[in-house]
Amino acid sequence: MKNIKSTYSPYKRQIKLSIWLLFVTIVIQAQDIHFTFVNAQNTIENGNYYYEADVMIEATEAFKLGSGQMYLTYNQEAFGDNVSKQHSIIYGHESGYILGESYVFPAYKSFIQNDNTSNRVSFTFQQGVSAESITEENVAITAKPLFHIKLKYVDATKDPMVAFEEGSVFQDQFFTACRSMLKTGAKAGFPDCANLPGIQLVNDTYDSSGASLQTLSIEVQDITAVSLYPNPAQQYFLIQGLGNIETNIHITDINGKLVQMLPSHPLQNIINISQLQTGVYFVKINTQNSQKSYKLIKE
Repeated sequence: MKNIKSTYSPYKRQIKLSIWLLFVTIVIQAQDIHFTFVNAQNTIENGNYYYEADVMIEATEAFKLGSGQMYLTYNQEAFGDNVSKQHSIIYGHESGYILGESYVFPAYKSFIQNDNTSNRVSFTFQQGVSAESITEENVAITAKPLFHIKLKYVDATKDPMVAFEEGSVFQDQFFTACRSMLKTGAKAGFPDCANLPGIQLVNDTYDSSGASLQTLSIEVQDITAVSLYPNPAQQYFLIQGLGNIETNIHITDINGKLVQMLPSHPLQNIINISQLQTGVYFVKINTQNSQKSYKLIKE
């Protein structure tokens, strides 16, 4: 009997391990991921008008993100045809966004954007380091910024109509992080996606309502001469183009949290941001006739 038990013991362990791996796989695949837009706004730079917004990601269970692909549609009357070919869209992933994370090496690489049709553009990215190198589950149950988009207008009076493409063929394009064959050492920082791939995530959903512009139109705001200088900034910045008026200034982080408020601030005075962490912020200005937000990068 002892010999029989000894013979079957490895098989029992293998069966238990297989059941456990199957359970883990089912749990991961059962995760729902959800995408939204925030911080949608019109901006102006060097006399050109742009539409900007942040793409956010959240999940029912936290996990480490691997690779992914997403499709966005837009109004051709506002931006023209084939925005990638025309170099009129920027796919941003600086510090403060999940795709801008770095662990000695950049966590994500091979960023590619392509025109899928004349009014649809796709974005893809690959994993740059292994799951072991990513120190925490960077997709959480609360929404976090994934990447930023910036579209150049051909006609800023038209509705941008930016939205996620939700057809079934465009869904389920995201995966959890690949692991490394080595657990320690320098090479452990790189993923082995061929032999230790991530798990495909299914049941993703999209909400495009946040892509709608909530601020006043460009014509009403009279913002043609307004700028933040320097930008990026390290210790301080100035608001130029509104004259020496006093205005309420609110600085929020990329998640909309208020981090600094300056009531009735004279615009001839500098704004000290030395206490803020490196990342992306939004400076909201309240003038007599309008409210406007500007993106600020803190280095």
